[in-house]
Amino acid sequence: MGRLVTGAVTVAMVGAGCGHQPDTSLHPDPPNTHYAQLRHPFKNATLYVDTKTAAARWQAVHRADWLDPITSQPQARWLNGPKDLAKVPRLVSHARDRGELPVFVAYYIPNRGCTDFKQGAPDTTAYNAYVRDLVDALGPVHSVIVLEPDATAADCYNLGRGKLLTHAVQALSKAGHSVYLDAGHARWRSTGEMATRLLQSGIAHAEGFAVNVANRQTTNESYRWGLELSDLTGDRDFVIDTSRNGTGPPPDDPKRDDEWCNPARQALGAAPQTTHQPHLAAFLWIKAPGESDGECGGEQTYLFSPTQARNLIAATRRLTQAQRAAAATASVAGP
Repeated sequence: MGRLVTGAVTVAMVGAGCGHQPDTSLHPDPPNTHYAQLRHPFKNATLYVDTKTAAARWQAVHRADWLDPITSQPQARWLNGPKDLAKVPRLVSHARDRGELPVFVAYYIPNRGCTDFKQGAPDTTAYNAYVRDLVDALGPVHSVIVLEPDATAADCYNLGRGKLLTHAVQALSKAGHSVYLDAGHARWRSTGEMATRLLQSGIAHAEGFAVNVANRQTTNESYRWGLELSDLTGDRDFVIDTSRNGTGPPPDDPKRDDEWCNPARQALGAAPQTTHQPHLAAFLWIKAPGESDGECGGEQTYLFSPTQARNLIAATRRLTQAQRAAAATASVAGP
């Protein structure tokens, strides 16, 4: 499998905000906030290629070369709880030896799914311990942390959660890591509302924020929205998750509320890479391509699904015809 050497790229964007009125609810008098100096971790960086992803393990067992368009690319490693921290020291050591920048997703906030504490840490004490253990596991290897997808955009967000996130941002940043607070996506919250929540959640101490994590909003719309949000949060940089947004969001169906869950129409987005676009630090594959959204759309798992991976690759127009055809005709049957 080929190893990606990440180079900077400038992506042509459509005219930002054509017919769109920016949400400037924090202007003309934004909060008087002191922002930490940006580290720009992606500048001249090569992103870490994780050879132990679920897709890579499945590929090795089944000798499925057709999966290369996914498994050869850098992807984030999700840390969904204390048990996931055990493998972090070895991963960051490997990344350091290869001169590559690892990207992690911290995903353990209490009441993670707004379901009466059925998901995530049981309480703030457990979460603070998780953050301390994460800092210890990372050690001195400079890493990027995408902090808590959906946490600031969620309906159950409150000031208590904001304070907990602030503490996590400060702890990770003080330890030398670059934190990108998750900010939801362009069709969830207005930039004014999201800026307020990010300011309450420690964005001033973070490197920036993440847009479109695990979602399928287009790169153009995500970039426009991210620029507005950056303007309202001290010109912070941001990253866009392009792992599955190659065809944009699925069509809205008024008879359903789960169109987002393993939709029939989806494709890989732009490959992970750094960029020269103003305030856009990188395209990242934060959500693992091929991972099922849940028990829906013909799937019975939340884990890696070769069917989902096959569909993503076969529909990705930027790939060669041979790559697409290999995926389209591949067997995804188990052993």
